[in-house]
Amino acid sequence: MFKLSIKEILFLSLSSFLTALAVRLFFIEYSLTPGGITGLSITLSSLLQLPIDLISLCISIPLLLISFFILGNKFVFKTIFVTVTIPLFLRIVPQIHLVNNILLAAILGGILVGASISIAIWNECATGGTDTIAYLIRHILKKIELSKIIFVIDMIIVLSSFLISKQIYTSIYSSISLIVIVITIHFLTKLRS
Repeated sequence: MFKLSIKEILFLSLSSFLTALAVRLFFIEYSLTPGGITGLSITLSSLLQLPIDLISLCISIPLLLISFFILGNKFVFKTIFVTVTIPLFLRIVPQIHLVNNILLAAILGGILVGASISIAIWNECATGGTDTIAYLIRHILKKIELSKIIFVIDMIIVLSSFLISKQIYTSIYSSISLIVIVITIHFLTKLRS
């Protein structure tokens, strides 16, 4: 069975923690849904009145099963670690009001999620969200950059959340946050390579 090193555990825990911070400190308060399974979970949570962490886990599990057969057990084992620890950190991190500006919340949350996904990519895994789908697509379309695939998938989720919520104002800022996420991923993955 594949084992994680202490260094991998620390980096993957940091990745999970950064996503939880973004959600609790910036996204929930302004109902931002900047794509990803987290964004989709926030939207579904408001519709279904179910906890975000439960919805996130229920969406991620089928993705992990598919990934196991296509991307291998090492990728999946690390991704499972992140997928399980994000909901744990969502339970631990309190929701705190930090900013009075939705644009600032979108930017800061986007930077945190972009850094979270980048750390996962550096460790050859995903955060269990749409980046997992992006890895699966890139497995087939090898020449397309991962951050571009993530952008397309997540923009579909942002547009879907607009159709569900009918909140154009929130959707615009969610799109801004998504752009910040993708720019952060692109910058940090290029910096590392």
